[in-house]
Amino acid sequence: MSATDAALTLVRRAGAALGGARMSRRSLLARTAVVGSAMTLSPVDFAIRPASAYDAVCGDAASCADGFSVFCCTINNGGNFCPDGTFLGGWWKADNSGFCCGGPRYYLDCNALCGTNYSCGCDNDPNTCDHRLTNCNDFRYGQCHLEIDCYGPVTCRLVTCTPPWAFDPSCTTTSATDNDTVTHTAPCLPGDCPTPLVLRYYDLGGPGGFLGPQVTGERSIQDGSWLQLANGGLFQIPAFGIHYLHGPLWQRGGGPGVFGVPEQDDTITADGTGLWNKLVKHHHGQLSITAVYWNPVVGAGSISGSIRDWWIASGDENGPLGYPTSDVVATRDHHGELVRFAKVHNGAVVHRGVVISSPATGTHGIYGAIYEHWRAAGREVGPIGYPTSDVHRIPGGIGRLATFASTPHGGATIESAICATSVTGAWTLTGSLLSAWQTHGGATGPLGYPTSDAGPSLDAAATIQSFSTVEGSARKNLGFLVDHRVLGLWAISGAIARSWQLLGRETGVLGYPVADRSQGSAAAISYSSQQFEHGTVFTSSVGRGAALWGQLLDAYENAGGPAGSLGLPLGTQRISGATATASFQGGSLSAPA
Repeated sequence: MSATDAALTLVRRAGAALGGARMSRRSLLARTAVVGSAMTLSPVDFAIRPASAYDAVCGDAASCADGFSVFCCTINNGGNFCPDGTFLGGWWKADNSGFCCGGPRYYLDCNALCGTNYSCGCDNDPNTCDHRLTNCNDFRYGQCHLEIDCYGPVTCRLVTCTPPWAFDPSCTTTSATDNDTVTHTAPCLPGDCPTPLVLRYYDLGGPGGFLGPQVTGERSIQDGSWLQLANGGLFQIPAFGIHYLHGPLWQRGGGPGVFGVPEQDDTITADGTGLWNKLVKHHHGQLSITAVYWNPVVGAGSISGSIRDWWIASGDENGPLGYPTSDVVATRDHHGELVRFAKVHNGAVVHRGVVISSPATGTHGIYGAIYEHWRAAGREVGPIGYPTSDVHRIPGGIGRLATFASTPHGGATIESAICATSVTGAWTLTGSLLSAWQTHGGATGPLGYPTSDAGPSLDAAATIQSFSTVEGSARKNLGFLVDHRVLGLWAISGAIARSWQLLGRETGVLGYPVADRSQGSAAAISYSSQQFEHGTVFTSSVGRGAALWGQLLDAYENAGGPAGSLGLPLGTQRISGATATASFQGGSLSAPA
């Protein structure tokens, strides 16, 4: 007869002895479960000693009349922890316990908190043998949570092979010993000399705790062993100790074969709203580290490598990106990798972003309005391409900017930037327009911040991008960059840009610019002027954005322009019928319109 057959025979015999021939199917199943527990807890003693299965599973003094408190796992559906409304009030030990491999077993009392409702009684569940008292023993050993001075009776007791002061830092090392309790146990507690993994499992609550029941027995993995549990895994790695991964982190971590084994227990994140863990894996002699994170609003994600390094340096979940919401994944063109993130504020997602890395452009974080604009343009496979900088504040300005690069069809690299403010929005500057904007002082120059992406002119002969300076929370002066395929690339800003727009921009009377603005002085008054295809716009303290064109401009220039007797124009010329007129410091002019 094999050992397995012998064990099954013992179970059948014990079931018959406990219930007799008239047992119902339900009673048979319940009591057979108790016998199975006895075989697990103390198979040798149960087989050779004349004792009931209840005695083998629960030890001495297992009934109400014996005066001892019930085990917490009995009333917690298998959970070896203090129930709600109680606190760890004190402890004692029994030496030379077989349940702790010959070492001391510690019994920790869970006393009711003052103000909670409780009544004296005992557990009468017919499916368990632990019928000891609950809320009857008005007593406290007093070595734990000394700051709590008001207490009720002992609700239940939990057990551990871990010293109480290591199990709960509130407990002192003051010892009390009662070796008469060395056999006390329950079917929901571990049996003879459990392994360190099983001991830690029960310290964390056991099958009724947050890790749930065991799914498998201990299994070997590289560098150690592990237990698979209904809601996670418990790992023993000599270099790290015994640690768990559970819940959404366990689901994201994918077990020991994907990202590795935990170097620590699941830990509350720095912002107090989520959980994280650090997983380590050896592969072909290389060590990889992956961190898994979870937040109830954004879910779970994992990060590793240079992306993880960048994120930690930026302030991790308290930084601008928040929590990872994906694993490290390949970019759409497979030239890099990225992780998606989401920032949470007051329980809601406030913006999203990515950390993206490629060999050609490095590792950078893109988030907020700049990310949304980049994403709408196609992200790394769009015309803007990969980021070549992080999002950063514009020196001396109010906005943020990030630079990008793309190499369409393997051609020349095109540089771009996305500039964003809360007043003007987020827009892209690309190629020659970006260079011209930077040459004219960028966001703090006369053009200010972009207020549109570049687009075709009304007659499709040029590319135009609009800008605005910002004062406080409002836009102030207009600006334009105009890149004509024949006439060149020029900037228009301030009062000159305002006049150009009022006069119909490129399809109006002035046409396209043919030069940048120039500076001058007439009669000790400084002025600026800018030439267009069909006219000139002057701006000074005596006339802002004064536009002249056609025959009237010719007459003004023949009269010496600003240096002549007429001086500077006081305003834009006026058209009345077939005649154009304009006023100047030194008089007026008329000419055919």
